[in-house]
Amino acid sequence: MVPARNRPLLWVAIALCLGIIGYALYAQQIEASDTDVVSVPLDPADPARETLGRLRYLGGLDIPRMGQNIGGLSALDWDTQSGRLLALADDGRWVWITPEEQDESLTGIAAIEQGPLLGLDGEVLSGKEQADSEGLARWGAGPLAVSFERDHRVWLYAQGLSQAPSDTGLDLVELFAGLEDNRGVETFAVSAEHQLLCAERMATTANANCRMFKEGEGFVPFAVEPPQALVSRGAVPTDAKALTSGEFLILFRSYSPAEGNTAAIVSYAPDGTRRELMVLQAPLTLDNFEGLAVREGRDRTFLYIVSDDNFSSSQRTLLMKFELLPEK
Repeated sequence: MVPARNRPLLWVAIALCLGIIGYALYAQQIEASDTDVVSVPLDPADPARETLGRLRYLGGLDIPRMGQNIGGLSALDWDTQSGRLLALADDGRWVWITPEEQDESLTGIAAIEQGPLLGLDGEVLSGKEQADSEGLARWGAGPLAVSFERDHRVWLYAQGLSQAPSDTGLDLVELFAGLEDNRGVETFAVSAEHQLLCAERMATTANANCRMFKEGEGFVPFAVEPPQALVSRGAVPTDAKALTSGEFLILFRSYSPAEGNTAAIVSYAPDGTRRELMVLQAPLTLDNFEGLAVREGRDRTFLYIVSDDNFSSSQRTLLMKFELLPEK
């Protein structure tokens, strides 16, 4: 029997032990939830659903921090040579994602590698003003161009994103007749004959939200619009990729605290011909989609979209894969 005078010390010791055990369990839970990739359905109410407009759903993932502070992903590209996805974070980092796939369905993440973007002087970019990387465009298998907002500019990384870039000298503020700090050029895509730059804004009669480079004409105004259902929601372009056909696939998204997120993908030909491919609205699986990658094969075309969680606990980094179905 423990003497009465020592019983308070015993209760303190028991409490400390329980606290340590509880903390260990909590730490394991946090560690697990911080590293586990979770599959998500397209439609939580109907997990077997696959078709959405012209797209077929091939799996999606909720990607947590994974101990590497993964988040803020604002641009996406498919690298044919390595079979990986290349993303940009809006704090000045590049992120390589190696997907795991089975029968073309996205099932997991095999590896993630990341590093900092460098400035013209070869030093690591720091601060939101300099490091807010938003758009990523690839010239074939060669150089990568990155657009930044706040300090609006386009830099060319001819030797890869881990090397120092060169300045393209493109004056985005003048090109778009003014840009807001946090609504710059998030959409940047290159085809064999054209370049497409879009600001994070809706088109107006006075000012188109995009500029397209055409040989012999330079950059000319080019207006793009989301599907009609998302016009009232204020959906704006956030990424684009070019198909070998010359069409541009443009990702739109909107957000409001009252109504949440929406997303859509619309195809635009250089002559303005427009095709709506999909609209993503609640109650389907959604978040703040800002990145789009295209993976073209001999007879099949796949799309990947990724969301920017803004490093917020109330948002998620979702990576989703679709197949572009042929027109009927």
